Amino acid sequence: MPGKTRFAPEIIPRTLRKILITAAVGVPTYFLTNDNGPAFDGEHTAWSLLLTVFISAVVFLTQYLIEVDRQLEATRHEMITGLSRITKATELFNRVEASAVQTDVITQLVSNATRVDKEMPALVQAFAQSEIARISTLLRELSEGNVIYEGEDRDWLLGLTRNTQRTLDALSLNVVDQGPSEFDGGFWTTDAGQRYLEAQRDRLRAGVRIRRIFFVDRTERVESEMFRRICKMHTEIGIDVRILTPGHLSSPLGLLDFIVFDDDVSYEITPSAPQVGQITTHTFVHTLLVLEPPRVRQRIERFKELWELASEPL
Repeated sequence: MPGKTRFAPEIIPRTLRKILITAAVGVPTYFLTNDNGPAFDGEHTAWSLLLTVFISAVVFLTQYLIEVDRQLEATRHEMITGLSRITKATELFNRVEASAVQTDVITQLVSNATRVDKEMPALVQAFAQSEIARISTLLRELSEGNVIYEGEDRDWLLGLTRNTQRTLDALSLNVVDQGPSEFDGGFWTTDAGQRYLEAQRDRLRAGVRIRRIFFVDRTERVESEMFRRICKMHTEIGIDVRILTPGHLSSPLGLLDFIVFDDDVSYEITPSAPQVGQITTHTFVHTLLVLEPPRVRQRIERFKELWELASEPL
């Protein structure tokens, strides 16, 4: 029977051990208490047996009580551990329900994470774990106010754009959009640039106001055919465009490429153009998400100031 198969390996050794210990105490007790005296042989034997049975019973019962006590302690520990886990799970669930993130989204994340099993290749397991860790770090840093990514992260750009509800104000530097060489379309002619424009088109249809200032460091770039085409790509879908050149500014120092979403989040890119031999590489130091209200307010005010200084495209 299944019950015997399950309990036999556990119960029989323990029971046998109790019997052996009881016998180890009872047998010597019998011989020590039964001196087989000539006058009271039968009486001594009876008392010897009675005392042996009593002591053996005490020994057996003591073992049983010790085991019961151990089992109760183990059960109590398991109950405490279980209740602690339930408390933590309940607390976590309450925090999930109280957060701004939809509960079903978090449930889907956990459910999908459990589908990564040990039968998958080690590389896939490691990749899945690193992605979950990356998302966890992102959420923690968002709660702290600023998030930094080494290099350039276009996923943040597209994600923020697709979820913008009111306004999108962007200052676009040609050194970021195109690099240090002559204007050839740069970012706006890439797949990422086209998807970014498409996301902005969708937001415009939803009533979001989008303004973009192109800062161009040289006059010949403003007059280039490609730059005119880039401006037209924006204006045709309804983006308000203005052009800023060094001539509009007392000093171009302090300009940085940033986008303010809904006056709540500033997306900032720090470019770098290191020289490698005879080749100038177009790279980015980092991407920064700023959520601290004072710093976001600085970007909002800076954009307003530059918007008034910039001119409309010809």
